[in-house]
Amino acid sequence: MFENEEKEQIIAHCLTILGDNADWWHYYGEAIKVKQQATKNQIRLNSLLNAKSGLCKEDCGYCAQSQSSTAPIESYRLIPKAEIIRRALIAKKNQASTFCIATSGTKPSKKELLQLGEAVKEIKATLQMEICLSTGLLDEEQISYLKNVGVDRINHNLNTPKENYPIITTTHTYEDRVATLEHLNKEQMNICSGFICGMGETDEQLVALAFELDRLKPYSLPINFLLPIEGTKLAQQNELTPMKCLKILTMMRLLFPKTELRISAGREFLLGELQHLALLIVDSIFLGNYLTEQGATKEEDFNMLEALGLEIVGAPYD
Repeated sequence: MFENEEKEQIIAHCLTILGDNADWWHYYGEAIKVKQQATKNQIRLNSLLNAKSGLCKEDCGYCAQSQSSTAPIESYRLIPKAEIIRRALIAKKNQASTFCIATSGTKPSKKELLQLGEAVKEIKATLQMEICLSTGLLDEEQISYLKNVGVDRINHNLNTPKENYPIITTTHTYEDRVATLEHLNKEQMNICSGFICGMGETDEQLVALAFELDRLKPYSLPINFLLPIEGTKLAQQNELTPMKCLKILTMMRLLFPKTELRISAGREFLLGELQHLALLIVDSIFLGNYLTEQGATKEEDFNMLEALGLEIVGAPYD
């Protein structure tokens, strides 16, 4: 829709989508067209494994695993390779085409990286699944190793706009996250990167963040909606409405017509009755639970996808 338009014009469109209460539905209609032209009625499923929980020295205000959080969560070190593989098999049986492995902490130790690598090699040898790792800050040597063992992409979200970052996290910087994404591009590793909405960002900041993501060229783009978790710094943050969430997804669909757009954490709770409309303009969703919070049951999600006439498809090489 924005083809051949100047950046200032595109920004104006984005701000209209996010802020106008009366004259934005035609943008949603355009988002439907974009989705239909790209992947028709197809949708992909992702399954997330929290392979190492808690024990984190970061102070991210949204996260129950943070050192500053008092949320009652289960903490454990990296689970054994056999358990990672077992969970991948369950994900495959549930029709997930991408298995996402997340570990808490600033970055993985050498031992953890090698253990993850061995698990990935076995999964890739036995199951036709894409593997996405979310392991914090990485350098080029670590990325090269993960690419060589068969990791398809690395998740590393920008989370929130640069101006808002110090309010959310103080133990690392926005620039640290950008640096990891630039390392991924240098090593030609596919990027999975998006953000968390509803953490005090302005519309203007959110649009600027979207343009920064465009510069970094992600393969897939997860959009998370803040789940205010009791015991975290943002426990009382509650500024999103279902309509605002749908508008954000509409904007991102139009800005990224050929990028895999995913609704991630919070879709069941923040989108409410508008979740059905959101599913018609995205390419993938997470099936099941998130890192420390529960999602919908697989039966609920399968019933919803069937009611919408959406076809679950596998990885591109299936």
